[in-house]
Amino acid sequence: MKKYKKEIIIFIVVAIFIFSQIIGKEVSNLDEMWNFNFSNCIANGLLPYKDFNMITGPLVPFIGAVFLNIFGQEMLIIRILAAILGSLILVLVYRILDNLKIKDFFKIGLLILLCYIMKEHFTFDYNWGFLFLVLVLINFEIKNANISNQKFSWKKELLIGIIAGLSITIKQTIGAVLILASVFYKILEIRKKDEIKEFFKIVGLRALGTFVVILSFFVILLKFNILNDYTDYCILGVTTFSNKILYINELIKNKNIIIKILSLMPIPTHVYLGIMYIKNEFLKNLENANKKKNNILLILLIYSIVQMIVVYPISDAAHFVLAIVPTLICVTYVINKIKINIKVEKFIESFIKCFCLFFIVLCSILGIKDYKGKNINYELKHFKYLPLSNQEIDNVKQIDNYILSKVDKVYILDATAAYYMIPINRYNKNFDMFNNGNFGARGEQGQIEDLNNIKNKTILIRNDRYQRNWQNPEKVRNYVINQMIKIDQIGIFDVYQDK
Repeated sequence: MKKYKKEIIIFIVVAIFIFSQIIGKEVSNLDEMWNFNFSNCIANGLLPYKDFNMITGPLVPFIGAVFLNIFGQEMLIIRILAAILGSLILVLVYRILDNLKIKDFFKIGLLILLCYIMKEHFTFDYNWGFLFLVLVLINFEIKNANISNQKFSWKKELLIGIIAGLSITIKQTIGAVLILASVFYKILEIRKKDEIKEFFKIVGLRALGTFVVILSFFVILLKFNILNDYTDYCILGVTTFSNKILYINELIKNKNIIIKILSLMPIPTHVYLGIMYIKNEFLKNLENANKKKNNILLILLIYSIVQMIVVYPISDAAHFVLAIVPTLICVTYVINKIKINIKVEKFIESFIKCFCLFFIVLCSILGIKDYKGKNINYELKHFKYLPLSNQEIDNVKQIDNYILSKVDKVYILDATAAYYMIPINRYNKNFDMFNNGNFGARGEQGQIEDLNNIKNKTILIRNDRYQRNWQNPEKVRNYVINQMIKIDQIGIFDVYQDK
């Protein structure tokens, strides 16, 4: 009971901290807009893939949609969910460290570090949902590995398969890797011939669990007649995704010294764990206690490598702070072996706890003060109660009034399209998340063909004086400029119509 009280306190404190950090952010983060829009579309009865373009699994947006329908369709609700999800993730990190018998000051120290590097990036999206599932699996596996004389349990193995299978409904690409890793890594634990039979039972049950989830998912896709659309956007369309941010450019050369240092840690950490595991395997007459420790090494190694894949192909800080979490757990597990004088340990523990309290309280006060000092939007629907400057509110209203005044259908071919369409409850498939790699198998050429077939249309593209998003489909933009005629300019956009 005392353990759960600690975790509840950690959850509440961290949730307050996270919310204080994200409530004061102005409505400008495109990822946040797009992810809110996914949930909002589902809440409005639209079907993913068929009615709006999305290249990841639907589970996280569906959860968001449920809460939007209950509490109101405002981005504020998604930010509250971000605080809840972030808090659950950090509580899971604490529980894993507790199961690994990590010293208290290392546990608290890691939580402080994660709060610091994550504070600019907390959000409610598929990457955070995927990290949550990975941590659930790590916790479950380590808990089982710690049980002495553990008997085979088909329920536990089936549950692990089900949890891993859910990753497909969050992010199908890395989800497939997680499934393969969680099902087949057990082959590395085989040391005797009589363990081969148990291995096949484990693999069979885990595979069955994932199969049940995947089969259920595809039945749902078939029921709503969106299987072909899902295949187009999430499987075939992935081949058109050419957007990349290099690890060395964005992380190793990062101006933030902590991100720079952390970005150098994964490979040495994984190599060290791998060497330690192999070394222990070659020890003769390995005792049960050491077998448990070696199994834990393997669990941490496998899942930390899988989670690091999140940073590919877009190796920016937002992805990295999620990818590095299991690796930092590995590092903490390794340095926990360092022997420290008991008095020194108690002093450090007390200091870190005081620092943690000071850090959380200070950041929370500053975050809330920052929110109160900003202009709060009460005019634009779905962005209510969030900071937005009067100028930005006027800019959105200007574009929205223009769209509403036109008889023709108006499309904004820009990454920020959702910013203007959300307040007027409009969604234009493919054009409201106008990024390379998000158009399905037909890619940019498919969008050009669609535009060519649409009659009586008005197109808005960003004026050359304003910087475009790095994922902007330039072929489609050039088609508009060359095949249509510019008739006007409004805000940051040039207005085009058919010749």
